[in-house]
Amino acid sequence: METYQRVYLRLGTDARRFGGASRWLLFRVLPVVLLAAMVLLCLGSLAARASASVQGEAEGRAGGHMLLRDERGEEVGRALLQASTVHFDISGVIATATLEQSFRNDTGRWLEGVYAFPLPDTAAVRAMEMRLGERRIVGKIREKTAAREIYREARSAGKTASLVEQQRPNLFTSRVANIAPGETVVVRLEYVQQLDYRTGAFSLRFPATITPRYMPGLPLGAGSDPEEAPALEVNPYLGWALPTTAVADADAISPLQLPQPGSELAPLNPLQVTVRLDMGIPLAHVEAPYHDIALVRRAGVYDISLANGVTEMDRDFVLAWRPVTGSEPTAALFNEEVAGEYYGLLLVMPPAIEKAPAPLPREIVFVVDTSGSMGGVAIRQARNSLVRALQALRPEDYFNIIEFNSSHRALYPEPQAATRAHLQRALDFVKHLEADGGTEMLPALRAALPMPLSGELPRDNRPLRQVIFMTDGAVGNEVALFEEISARLEDSRLFTVGIGSAPNSWFMREAARFGRGSHIHIGNLDEVETKMAVLFEQLAYPAAIDLQLDWPLPVEAWPQRIPDLYRGEPLLVAVKYGASLPAGEVQVTGRLGDKPWSQRIQLGNGQDPVSAAGHRGVASVWARQKIAGLLDQQVRGRSADAVRADVLPLALQHQLLSPYTSFVAVEERIRRTEDTALQKVAVPNTRPRGQVAQGFAYPRTATTGPAKIWLGALLVLLGTLLRTLRQPEADHVAARRD
Repeated sequence: METYQRVYLRLGTDARRFGGASRWLLFRVLPVVLLAAMVLLCLGSLAARASASVQGEAEGRAGGHMLLRDERGEEVGRALLQASTVHFDISGVIATATLEQSFRNDTGRWLEGVYAFPLPDTAAVRAMEMRLGERRIVGKIREKTAAREIYREARSAGKTASLVEQQRPNLFTSRVANIAPGETVVVRLEYVQQLDYRTGAFSLRFPATITPRYMPGLPLGAGSDPEEAPALEVNPYLGWALPTTAVADADAISPLQLPQPGSELAPLNPLQVTVRLDMGIPLAHVEAPYHDIALVRRAGVYDISLANGVTEMDRDFVLAWRPVTGSEPTAALFNEEVAGEYYGLLLVMPPAIEKAPAPLPREIVFVVDTSGSMGGVAIRQARNSLVRALQALRPEDYFNIIEFNSSHRALYPEPQAATRAHLQRALDFVKHLEADGGTEMLPALRAALPMPLSGELPRDNRPLRQVIFMTDGAVGNEVALFEEISARLEDSRLFTVGIGSAPNSWFMREAARFGRGSHIHIGNLDEVETKMAVLFEQLAYPAAIDLQLDWPLPVEAWPQRIPDLYRGEPLLVAVKYGASLPAGEVQVTGRLGDKPWSQRIQLGNGQDPVSAAGHRGVASVWARQKIAGLLDQQVRGRSADAVRADVLPLALQHQLLSPYTSFVAVEERIRRTEDTALQKVAVPNTRPRGQVAQGFAYPRTATTGPAKIWLGALLVLLGTLLRTLRQPEADHVAARRD
């Protein structure tokens, strides 16, 4: 009985304690909790802003300068001004480009400039020179480590030097050491690129700026790689990102950016573009969809320039032209002789299927990027593109939508029939898509590629599976994504839709190639309707598959595995003949839908469409194609050492930039004395047009960082409360009864 009394009395005491604690919690703790929440919210906002400002610390400065800071991070003055000019000489299906980048030092200090810049992902960079006033120093191609050592020694010795390296097939860095006060140094690059030809029109794209890439993984910290640190020093590129476990070179591919200037101001990073277009066939239409151009025609040759002379480097420059009806090439062969070896570039256009086949049911999975880099105009383009795609679905189709940023979510657990109800829900889903967070693309790909249909449908009756990936491609772990696509594709086909004014075109093209699909680019809202119509026409018509080439003599052709070709796409193959041009004919065979197709092209004796061996740039295109094919072998599992052993001598032989070679130029005269300091500075790019300023995005491995902070604060609070509630209190009643 006494025990029960003690329990009863204890419960009463606990109830009184709980009531008092409740009042104490309500009137004392709750205001403190609310105040703490407000403080944490403010701190989180300030942290996000501070992190975002790392990328855009130069914003708001006028004139395209970047603040120069010393080793302690203190502002010491203004730095380099950068300007670019590019000239294209276009003939046949190849463009030869000359790009000049000038760096002017308006400070009173000796400077070393670092500039990250994009180029077309198919560009074969084959020449470089550095100009100081009237002095020209021709760059030499070297193995990358050796080139870095030459540059580092020249910089330390006070010599003016330049180093150009490839970070990605479409992203390069240019370093110029020992720029004297008041001096301008010009770095000149020459490259060749293959033109794009589809649906009867040619086009050329020149990327002008870089969409900031998302760097997944855990930060490694600068200089963490013992092999790279001695040659590269600590964070040598002054990028806004540190290397991570997933992107070891994040610092090299994350240049700082300036906002676009107002329309009444001069460009911060000015670009001048000129083109000489000589196709040898009459043209019906020439346009630059994202720029105003001036065009002069003389005897079938077009001289093209920017209408305003210069433009801001905030969006890609695209030039497109269409031959007069009846002049479109159906087959062409362009040849070049270099050092006693002959090379060719073959273009064959498969015939169009006159009548569309009976529509087959399809399973289409739309994957849309809603990360922070898609903010502004890009997310509106993505929403409009999705709406247009949903409207093109047929009742017999199945579909689903997956959106991703720092995480991903699917509209439906599995693909659903394209009924009116399902489509209406999808349209509502699309309407509320907003851009925010990181670009964790890998989990979204894994969710899209293996997604099965409901078990109610027999396996043999499953529809054709197509994945449409809409993104700006702003990620730093591209190779890991290619590996995932290659490993998980199976019977699916992956199509990419590049969104925004400066997408990662290399990722878009390669992802579609590994996915055995095709790619398009939507640069502004006006293009959504026409570009999505082209894509869905490709999806509806069967591709040309099982393509093979039979040459009259042994040749080395790249790509070795010819991809599927969709409606309006040509077959383009680069080939090395050997010591002589072939005679005879080449036969192309394949299948169009369920029917066999073949075409013979006569070679030699002037009977082929282009028989001369003087088309400049063909050999470089072949070497660039072979290098790309060898690098693909690494994605598919070949060892990195074996790939490097094949690529390095090829790049040195053809004098091309590659992942293993760099251009270096050194003026032998010592210009800066040892007692004069050298300041290092990064040259910023211009933010892509239409893109809003981005906040900080946590990588996936750290995405829960803010949540953990809040959870930790909550647990500390709960622990404090629990400890307070469980503090021993004198049981006066029990004490008296004892």
